[in-house]
Amino acid sequence: MKDPRISKIIDPTCETDNVKTFEEVPGLRVLPIIGTTWGFFPHIGDGIPISRMLELQKLRFKQFGYIWRDIVPGRPPIVYTADPEDVEKLFKTEGKHPVRPGMETIKAYRAQRIQDFSSAGILLSSGEEWWNTRSKAQHTFLKPKNVTHYITELSEIADDFVNRIRLIRPENNEMTPDFLNEMYRWALETVGVVGLNTRLGCLQQDLAPDSEAQKMIDAANFSFSAINELEHKFPFWKFFVTPMLRKLYDAQDFFTETTIKYINQTVEALKGSSFDSYLSIIEQLLVNGMDPSDVTTMVIDMLMAGVDTSANTSAFLIYYLAKNPDKQEKLREEIFSVIGPKGSPITSNALNNLPYLKACIKESFRLMPAANANARITDKDLVLSGYSIPKGSLVVALHQLMSHLDENFPDAQKFIPERWIKGDAQESKTHHPYVVMPFGSGTRMCIGRKLAELEIDQLIIKLLQNFKIEYHHEDMSCFMRVTNMPDQPLLFKFIDL
Repeated sequence: MKDPRISKIIDPTCETDNVKTFEEVPGLRVLPIIGTTWGFFPHIGDGIPISRMLELQKLRFKQFGYIWRDIVPGRPPIVYTADPEDVEKLFKTEGKHPVRPGMETIKAYRAQRIQDFSSAGILLSSGEEWWNTRSKAQHTFLKPKNVTHYITELSEIADDFVNRIRLIRPENNEMTPDFLNEMYRWALETVGVVGLNTRLGCLQQDLAPDSEAQKMIDAANFSFSAINELEHKFPFWKFFVTPMLRKLYDAQDFFTETTIKYINQTVEALKGSSFDSYLSIIEQLLVNGMDPSDVTTMVIDMLMAGVDTSANTSAFLIYYLAKNPDKQEKLREEIFSVIGPKGSPITSNALNNLPYLKACIKESFRLMPAANANARITDKDLVLSGYSIPKGSLVVALHQLMSHLDENFPDAQKFIPERWIKGDAQESKTHHPYVVMPFGSGTRMCIGRKLAELEIDQLIIKLLQNFKIEYHHEDMSCFMRVTNMPDQPLLFKFIDL
């Protein structure tokens, strides 16, 4: 007879001792028709809005412990876990084509616009359809030469952003409450260079409210807010076209039309090309045979996700550096030592020799990641925290919540980049590797990771070469609208060095 201990080592899903049923997973009372969605309601529920997801998760953690479940009409059973061992098991046992849920509204939109979309795209599709596109794109996106090619252009955009800060900065050096929109302008300009193969002019002095660039920023912002609202509450939109769904589709139509315009321009330019010069990432995808509609879908995903995540994660990092002037000065000293003062060129070799910058970025990601959690639709039965979780469940790995627990990181609420410096006295040697996963894991890891890191690297280097940054207002936390965003105005002071 096979030793059960061996089978458990080989297959971590094989756990039979004292396993509790799915019905025994703790959670809110399940009511007819509305399931557990009543928990979001004021008066009868907790009254915590969807946008305060981290706050809600911390409350559920106090109520139920490391694992709990939700039942939402029209969706598979939802299981939340704050146990790193559960998270490791979830990702290590996933199949060849992991299914990541979410953005059902955008999937529905693209299914209706079959003239423009041949698939839901890398971000939203699953199965063979997903892998066929992902496998064609990932080599191009992750190739180091293709990433470093953008160093000069992204450096120029960061310089333009520094110049814009000086242009719009009030006399007291403190930015106005709408500075987050300036961050979006920088992010769209950087993503546009990669995804649309052009400079959009987002950082021009007078960007009109009805300009293409500002309308793209507005469309991205509204899309995330609408998705958050439509997909976390009772799904009325699945039964009839709600006003918010109609507005979401209008925003997506603008994204689609604008992206198709630029992709068509790239296709036309390639027709007369001798291919004797370097091709951009988008050009390589088209030349290598990817269908233009698939390229269009990928670029729309880049514009939506890239603008929001790059702007917000960079804003959080600037905030932590402003609130921790000793860390800011330590990072500035590293930048000056490796690269030099403002005006010094940034090279790929220099970027590979900035360990404290990498540590600051990772620590900011730990505290305020772009995504509050990672999720999967399970393709097999699992046992998580001693409970039987059936195949087809939606399991949500609560990375941000786990990262905020002192049991996983001592003084978890503090910004301590030294946690990530090998050999430092404050190095975190015992944290579980599946707690902090800002770009996901496995074959569905973010395909734009290296480009996103390069964008943030360039921005922070340029800012610290030019300014001392301060913040003297309320402590900042996050709203969630699919991704995390600052819940306070970015009233940073940029003081010339």
